[in-house]
Amino acid sequence: MKRELANYTVTPKIVLAGVETGITIKPLGAHVVFKDNKYQAMFVPMCMSREPEYDYDVIPVCVSEDGCLRLKYVFSGEQEYMLRLFKEDADLSDPKNYRYNKNNKMVICFSLYSLFEDLYARRPYKGDLHAHSNASDGKECPELTAANYRKNGFDLFALTDHYRYWPSVQCKAYYDTKPVDFITFHGEEVHAPGNHVHIINFGGRYSINEMIEKDKEAYDREVRQLLDTLTVPEGIRSGYEYAACLWVFRKIREAGGLAIYAHPLWKSDAYHVPDALSDALFRSGEFDAFELLGGCTLYENNLQTAYWNEKRAQGVNAAIVSSSDSHGSEDGDNWFKWAYSIVFSKGLELADVQEAIMKGYVGAVDKYPGNDARVHGSYRMTLYTQFLLEEYFPLHEELCFEEGRQMKAMFLGDEKAEELLRLMRGRTAALLKQYWGEN
Repeated sequence: MKRELANYTVTPKIVLAGVETGITIKPLGAHVVFKDNKYQAMFVPMCMSREPEYDYDVIPVCVSEDGCLRLKYVFSGEQEYMLRLFKEDADLSDPKNYRYNKNNKMVICFSLYSLFEDLYARRPYKGDLHAHSNASDGKECPELTAANYRKNGFDLFALTDHYRYWPSVQCKAYYDTKPVDFITFHGEEVHAPGNHVHIINFGGRYSINEMIEKDKEAYDREVRQLLDTLTVPEGIRSGYEYAACLWVFRKIREAGGLAIYAHPLWKSDAYHVPDALSDALFRSGEFDAFELLGGCTLYENNLQTAYWNEKRAQGVNAAIVSSSDSHGSEDGDNWFKWAYSIVFSKGLELADVQEAIMKGYVGAVDKYPGNDARVHGSYRMTLYTQFLLEEYFPLHEELCFEEGRQMKAMFLGDEKAEELLRLMRGRTAALLKQYWGEN
């Protein structure tokens, strides 16, 4: 974590572009109090000029009686800003004096972010939309899987066991009655007969797997009827499989879910889905989101990223998510925490999360052991997500860790854990309010 995050609060850190905003900088402890009374604040817009002759705005600022610094500024455009604090006598006429901190005149540097109204109205939530429990081929039971996710900084997840919808229902029903801020959603990984393509049902009101199992003849009849209405794209060896994919996508939407096309370039004996079939599914526009990063190695996720970028260059757009496809939720398990989505949503209701994904308000992240996080998506989402990974999520994850530990203890029978959770509730929401400067 950056030292500035531990030593100061800056409220707000997320500001609305083009509007005068009051900023408060509060020291956290006697070791970082402002020793002088007067300072100079320089505002450096990261996406604008870095030329030596660029005229950075500098304003004088005084320490208030409560030890805080308070200033007002109008932030231009959508970008990160560096707020550099200098001593009152610092000579800022020469760029070398502030760029390289000559004569130790720069006190500290803070980061803020200005947003246009559409993104400013949204909040960042860390999520995984593809995860497994021991109800299929994962390791932990649904409730412990959820607790481990919260412990590792997640705001939301969907349990998506193979062929099974009920584990997600069980998990959501348990936590919906508990004093926790972690949100679980219904889900499943759909495996339709005659179709080896894996498809995630995120948030559907009922199970597509159960629908198929209940009446396989009806499923087969409907797929064949659909096939009769289609022109099977060239290069596809099984028209039935193509039609079955479209059938599943449509049934998930009928159930109120988001249809996510999962890990087509997963490498086993061969890549999981033939290119011709992937090409056709992309052209169809029938799925709701593409699992750009999945529970795979960097090798496979590099391929899926390249594939998505090529489709975009061809004018075929698809919303994206990043999910771990975890089969174990303890540290050290392969895939767990390796890929996740930062979803910029208006809230944590299912409809809000689905809307954000469909409109492209997602930063797709992968972070492999020993490596820095990589962010994928639009340039706009990538810039903002990287800022948050440095400036917001370290504090957020500290709060989540404590809550996740107590969620786990509560499920395992600790009678005091639920009361502790009740006392903790609302802390991550309060951190968001602090960053947006809400009372």
